[in-house]
Order: sequence, then C-alpha cells, then structure tokens
Amino acid sequence: MVPMAQSDAGMSQACRDEIVNVNTRVGQTLVSETDIARVWHINLEPGERLGFHRHELDYCWIALTAGRSRSMYLDGSTVDTEYIPGDCKVFSFAEDETMVHDLTNIGNTSLAFTTIEFKAALKPGLKAPG
Repeated sequence: MVPMAQSDAGMSQACRDEIVNVNTRVGQTLVSETDIARVWHINLEPGERLGFHRHELDYCWIALTAGRSRSMYLDGSTVDTEYIPGDCKVFSFAEDETMVHDLTNIGNTSLAFTTIEFKAALKPGLKAPG
C-alpha cells in the first residue's frame, strides 16, 4: 500500500451536495453483522466510485486485489493509494471523531476489499447504518 497525498480544493458541487446527505454505509454489501462486528464487501470496476460515507466506528480494510484508488476527504484533499492483495489498514477514532471520504478505482483492474467495523467501539449517541 502506497498512499500519496494530493490537494484538490476544487471539489465539485455534486460532491459537496453528496456530502450533505452522507451515510454510514461503509461498503457496498453488508455480508455479516453480529453484536461484535459488521463485515462489508466493496468491489469497484475501473472508474467506479463508492460515494461519500462516514466512518464512526473503529475499522479495518483488507485489499483482496491489486489496484489503485483515490479518496477525497471533506477538506477537498485527495489521497491516491496502490494496493497489493493482503494489504490491511486499521483505523481507530476518538469518541468525538469520525472520517468522511469517498473511494474511486483509478486503476485498470477490479478493486475488491473487505471492511470490518468493530461495534464494540460504538460511541454514545451513534446509531447503526440504515
């Protein structure tokens, strides 16, 4: 995994509008949910995008395929990342912290991930995605 930060203050109005209605569906398909965790799958073809979503729980993702992505964040910054199968990253948030971003496949191969949210980290006042 090789992240490369970029700046893109020119976020489109469509992206800004999408952020207003941001959700907590951190993947395309919820494949399992227990009292402990939620497991999501993400499969993006070249050029395909997972829209803006909010991470409220501690989580990890695991790359299942090689490829390249670009994520845009609320401040308009972007990060490009290259993956090899098995790459994994873990995120932990403070009680009042969340993260909003999107994910676009900027490579020429299918990109697949498993994302696991840890429900034990559910913070007071937060609700399950719906």
